Amino acid sequence: MLALTLASLTITRSFVVAMSYTDLHLDASAGARLDSLGWASDDAFVRMSIPPVARGQNLVATVPPTPAYLAPILAALCGARAEAPDGITLVLSPSESLPEWAYLLDTLDPDSVLRPLLALGPGQASRRFHASDRPRPNFLVLSPATALDLRRRSLLTSDSISSVLLAWPEQWDDDAYLVEIMSELDREAQRVVVTSSAEEMRAVVERYAWRAMSVEVGSGTTPLGPVRTVSVPWFRRTGILGELAEVLDPKSLAVWTADTSHHRAIQGATTGLGVPVEVTSGTPGPSSLIIAFDPPTPHRLQELLELGSVVLLVPPGTERYVRRLASPREPITMPSELDAATGRAARRRAMVERVLRGGEEGLAQGFLTLGPLFEDYEPSAVAAAIYALWADEKKPARVASAPAPTGVTRLWVGIGRKDEAGPNDIVGLLANELRVERSHIGKIELRETYSLVEVPADEAERIAQAMTGRVVRKRRIVARIDTPRSRPAKGRSSPPRGPRE
Repeated sequence: MLALTLASLTITRSFVVAMSYTDLHLDASAGARLDSLGWASDDAFVRMSIPPVARGQNLVATVPPTPAYLAPILAALCGARAEAPDGITLVLSPSESLPEWAYLLDTLDPDSVLRPLLALGPGQASRRFHASDRPRPNFLVLSPATALDLRRRSLLTSDSISSVLLAWPEQWDDDAYLVEIMSELDREAQRVVVTSSAEEMRAVVERYAWRAMSVEVGSGTTPLGPVRTVSVPWFRRTGILGELAEVLDPKSLAVWTADTSHHRAIQGATTGLGVPVEVTSGTPGPSSLIIAFDPPTPHRLQELLELGSVVLLVPPGTERYVRRLASPREPITMPSELDAATGRAARRRAMVERVLRGGEEGLAQGFLTLGPLFEDYEPSAVAAAIYALWADEKKPARVASAPAPTGVTRLWVGIGRKDEAGPNDIVGLLANELRVERSHIGKIELRETYSLVEVPADEAERIAQAMTGRVVRKRRIVARIDTPRSRPAKGRSSPPRGPRE
């Protein structure tokens, strides 16, 4: 197996002539889409991963465990499938991170040149294969369990698979999946193995990806630190940023990501925090708090630690990698709803105690007002009634007191009746999560595959950005300002939508 790591590439980089994407066997439009995700044609990983994949050779890539690092490989696989649409590219990924592939597919195949299928379960995949009104998919992103189910029902045959990408097999629930899926694969089918630990996958590579080239994103054997960590589901990473800022109260905040696919949602989630916020996939400026949205490489973590205090988000499946990457680690326990309620009660008690410590002079008017009540009611009941009135006064501004919007704009929201969504789901998202006044939410038109929602014109762009990436009815949604071009025409399929969680 030919091993080519980024460390060796760095030595020879000054002798390499600058390359374009076409030199790497990737068309210019696909290259432009990679650029939009923050990649560049002169990146060492891009130069070493795209050509062998585009030529149909086997490849082993050692990268941190998140799909964001695989955009170059995915772009090359997409290009090969577009040129030979009869074959099938099979991407097998741990089930927890499956929704993350939607961001890459939406960017790398915006015109639906492929026939992609990202399914979170066998039912969804089976329905797509049986659909008579839609062509059979040729680019599948599935969990190993779903792929095995399709294979056992003869919907996915081994001889139809032209290439297979095994994404982090060390995270799979059962090693038997690998044996059963790969045992009957055509010998000529291309194999790409992606792992966060080449040592763990050595036997797998030798058995299933012979004569594979090897490329590595970053390397390091000594854990770096100190860092703080937060365990969070993949789909909650954007939403937890504001909560972290509330708990840690930084003077400035930087959010680092492996690519730009989540930047718009992150900017919406961090708007209004009251501190400077930088969102970048490069090297951020110095900041009092740096949140690593994706698992960083050792080299990148070293850079971040030199710039400020680092918090790593740790989604399911990344735990072992983070343990190898960082030490010492300090877990952050986010407050629960009970913790938040307990904190609010403590703050109110402190306010009452400050008044009581002020002495009887400040309480004279209260004695005169409440004295007669003490003759008819228990003092504790009088105190509880006064507290209820006081707490009601302290509630956030009511709907009636909010200023009316001066104009209305419609948003296109990528969820509709087919997703079993209703107006209450959309109102709940806007009012409860995005803090939009209920009186400012206008007419909601629920269509088959999307919805049109009226919101204040001066807040429409912010609301659309904040809605994008949220989950409604187990589907990650996309929202944008409604225009005639943003809606599907009659007889055409709707724009790509996020997958079900």
